[in-house]
Amino acid sequence: MPVFYRLELMHIDAPSACENPWDEKRRQDELTYTATWGSYFNPHAENESVAGWQRGLEHNPLVGMRALTFIQSNSTRGVLAFRGTDLNTSQSSGQADTCADAFLQLDLKHSLPPWCNQFTLHQLDYLSRALEFAERIVGAYPSIHWLYTGHSLGAALAQLVAAQRGASAATFSAPALKPLLPRLQNPTLRTWGAVTFYDQYDPLRFTALNELWNANCTWHRSSAPTGCHECEERIIDMHSDVCEECFMKAHIFKNYLELVLSGKSVSIEHLQ
Repeated sequence: MPVFYRLELMHIDAPSACENPWDEKRRQDELTYTATWGSYFNPHAENESVAGWQRGLEHNPLVGMRALTFIQSNSTRGVLAFRGTDLNTSQSSGQADTCADAFLQLDLKHSLPPWCNQFTLHQLDYLSRALEFAERIVGAYPSIHWLYTGHSLGAALAQLVAAQRGASAATFSAPALKPLLPRLQNPTLRTWGAVTFYDQYDPLRFTALNELWNANCTWHRSSAPTGCHECEERIIDMHSDVCEECFMKAHIFKNYLELVLSGKSVSIEHLQ
């Protein structure tokens, strides 16, 4: 049984939690970028799925939270995959994602950057939209047991939805999760199963350490990408030149695709 469905049983232990993610999962997360609107959209991928899985309902507005569902043939397993951040801020998709990330991270008493005013709060509240969509698919497919996944911003949404629903999530490069839990109402933490995979030098790993839930698993490198040592040696400033350079080498989803396909072993770093 793949590690991500062992999580459904809530037996999270070091040997099983940090197995290298299987290729179906990698492909599902990839399609959240290429099959939804935004800078990475590929028309040829719009209706693609993964072998043995059927595409289900999706949430794919021109601007806003985007997610795909996959249902495994002849089983009761489903995956809800949330898309990560569109980094192209010259277009509305990337601009909205940047503002949505700020909206998620900031206390609601604070204001968003002025240029976010082109979007409505309904559009920028990705967490509420993610929770609504998760509720919708549970109603649409009552016999399916859902696993939640995503990368970066998508990882945060997947983990928070899983926490709210007392379900399991397996994600790539989630931000610090514990500070975001107050955004939920009555989360079901007792049965929340969480595994997050990181590149050793991903700046988000540095900032999320000790702020995660359950298992934190790491791919180790023989050498650091340019800028990563300098980024790690100081207080992490994602706007600094060295951290931006490290981010583009160790955080973007293309890097995680390569890590999964490499077959490299993953080690456990934290298990709560």
